[in-house]
Amino acid sequence: MPQNYMRQALQPMSRATATALAIVRVPKGAPRPSDEEFRRALEEDRNQLHLEPNPEIRDFFVAGPFSITLDGQDFDEYVVWER
Repeated sequence: MPQNYMRQALQPMSRATATALAIVRVPKGAPRPSDEEFRRALEEDRNQLHLEPNPEIRDFFVAGPFSITLDGQDFDEYVVWER
């Protein structure tokens, strides 16, 4: 393996292909998160990806709820991503 392999592998994604994706968990049976909560989660992911802020995220998809158990606690999990 070339010495610079890891350096190349850790380079940021192209701005043209990077989109935000987030997982939002709520206690099992809790109301679905609001669109504003989903947008906030997407904006946090955009920040981690070093993408330009987009305070007007309009189009996004939501999948879920998916039932999961973590450390004995039950949650509903939603996956949200930019369109």
